[in-house]
Amino acid sequence: MKITFFIGSLYGGGAERVTCNLASYLVQQGYQAEILTMSETERAYELDKRVTVKTLLPLSDRKSKLWNTVIRFPRFWNYLRKNQTDAYVVMLPKTIIMLLAFRKMIKAKVIAAERNDPKQYKGMIEKLSLKYASRADGWVFQTEDAQKWYGNAIKNCKATVIPNAINPVFIRPQYMGEKRKIIAGAGRLNDQKNFGLLIRAFAKIAPEFPEYNLTIYGKGDKEQELKSFVDSLGLRGRVEFPGNIQNIAEEMEKNTMFVLSSDFEGMPNALMEAMALGLPCISTDCPCGGPRYLIRDGVNGLLVPVGDADEMAKAMSKVLSDSGKSESMGNSARKIAESLAPGKIYKQWDDFIKVV
Repeated sequence: MKITFFIGSLYGGGAERVTCNLASYLVQQGYQAEILTMSETERAYELDKRVTVKTLLPLSDRKSKLWNTVIRFPRFWNYLRKNQTDAYVVMLPKTIIMLLAFRKMIKAKVIAAERNDPKQYKGMIEKLSLKYASRADGWVFQTEDAQKWYGNAIKNCKATVIPNAINPVFIRPQYMGEKRKIIAGAGRLNDQKNFGLLIRAFAKIAPEFPEYNLTIYGKGDKEQELKSFVDSLGLRGRVEFPGNIQNIAEEMEKNTMFVLSSDFEGMPNALMEAMALGLPCISTDCPCGGPRYLIRDGVNGLLVPVGDADEMAKAMSKVLSDSGKSESMGNSARKIAESLAPGKIYKQWDDFIKVV
């Protein structure tokens, strides 16, 4: 059985990671797997060598934005016409809409995967997402709240909720060395992640905990803006932006705490990974319910209201002030690695693909 994945690119992001990991798992189960991307980019995640990768726009063909957009469509049409596959798995709204728009010429079944909070979709993305949703044969959601958003638009489709799997790199023996006095955040430096909120919360507790610093891992278009914000708060030297690093698990496990400040998420990989490492974690209780699915407030982490720097600062102060409680939360958080182990989660995908 051949599975074809369709996604924008393989550079960074949770959907890209799931695509690489799921494709690798499926070929290990005897499937053929191919990934089609909208654009050729550097690949951020490991991929089984038996998975083939094709692209609609190689680096050598890139010109203007208009040219890039126009040239993809005939190439996409030609790919669909020639590609022999049993099922397509498509992720992210633009590529889902694009594939479902061509649904009539596709003989294979189509499984669409919602990877974020669809309540954030506006304009044509919202309209077309609902209009074309019923053209899929199956839908995979990360949370029940995300599924509810689609309502009757998917009433005739098979649907299931499958959370993300923990990246195997983060399933490791508990770190027993001395912890660094670092509060950590991680993700793309964009509006969604709202690292400005994390920086404001840190500024509120910085005088009380002068030995602690903040490190935010990741890259994005808000980097310079965030650095300027740090300077404006007088925090230069206490907030670091190391970018994307290869040994993120080894780095993260040595830190004191992890904080997710997002305005919205699907199932946040960064939070899952920090929990699996045994860090006490704080997260905004953001839609569409991923953090709430992962965290039992006060047991294996702390939830705070979206956009509330005061409550986030209080939670951070609580973790730093109560070593017994923070250790207990971290130990409870580690259990997420068992319930969301890759073998368990990707088998759910395998089972769903077979019944669609």
